[in-house]
Amino acid sequence: MRVMIADGNEEGRRQLAATVGSMRGISLGTCASDLTETYHAAESRPPQAVLVAENLARLPEFEVMQTLFRALNIRCVLVADTPASGDRLATRAGTTGIRVTHLGASQEELRQCLFAVLLDRPAAAVPREPPVERMTFQPGRLILIGASTGGVDALIRVLSAFPADCPPTLVVQHTSGTFSAGLARLLDRASPARVAEAEDRQPLVPGTVLIAPGKDHHLEIARGNGTHCRLREGPPMSGHRPSVDALFHSAVPVAARVSAAILTGMGRDGAEGMLALHRAGAHTIGQDQASALVYGMPRAAHELGAVREQLPIGRIGQALLQSCVRRSGA
Repeated sequence: MRVMIADGNEEGRRQLAATVGSMRGISLGTCASDLTETYHAAESRPPQAVLVAENLARLPEFEVMQTLFRALNIRCVLVADTPASGDRLATRAGTTGIRVTHLGASQEELRQCLFAVLLDRPAAAVPREPPVERMTFQPGRLILIGASTGGVDALIRVLSAFPADCPPTLVVQHTSGTFSAGLARLLDRASPARVAEAEDRQPLVPGTVLIAPGKDHHLEIARGNGTHCRLREGPPMSGHRPSVDALFHSAVPVAARVSAAILTGMGRDGAEGMLALHRAGAHTIGQDQASALVYGMPRAAHELGAVREQLPIGRIGQALLQSCVRRSGA
């Protein structure tokens, strides 16, 4: 078994490396100091398992990492600081393919944990929406999607239904700046459409899904007829940059051609922007409480009256596409 180590603490990395390096039947691979380095190393040469220290497992970006692990069938052992914090991490992880140990565990306990997680049944794949019938979309239609906590898996559910000629789509997913490129690659694997990081003044063309890059700019519809996007510098909006509200507000001038969805996430980002879109004639969809990992953002939009229809995640991709279909006589 080839094992990676991810620990933001240099001494912790050395201790884990020394322990793993002396185990029979285990080959020590990359020792990474942050999640970005871990992500790129795991993506380029997937190990069988990764030891992730608590200081990295508690970061919001670990959600993206877990999705990559599931996609590549990489097993994960979380190394908690104490047995008590290990119990809390285990509750948060709550999925096949992840085990939890702690820093005080013996070499044999760690070895048994690694082999136990390797023998776990494969983690269930993230369900995808069934293929949809061939659709003809209205020219000029745009799809906008905003998400936060739990949004990576939700976006895979939605975008896996998008065909190679889907309407131009813009996505704001709250994550760290260094993870947007990896997130785009992860979503690109899941969708027949092309998924990439957005570039300033990039044309909005069918078959392309653009992800807000980094943490330095808001992703918006450029002023004019809605044929380009722009990356705008500016302070955070609704506590975030990039902000879902910034994207939604920028599309109000072309709202009649917009279908927008707000997915799982903590807080209120996107609620006010969706209300403005709804009032201007956009088709607006919110994820329902039962399917949302965190029903914060969809709840805020729903309570404002900004959501035209509230749907489970498994129906949102289809609903977005159907709202863009060319109608007879259109």
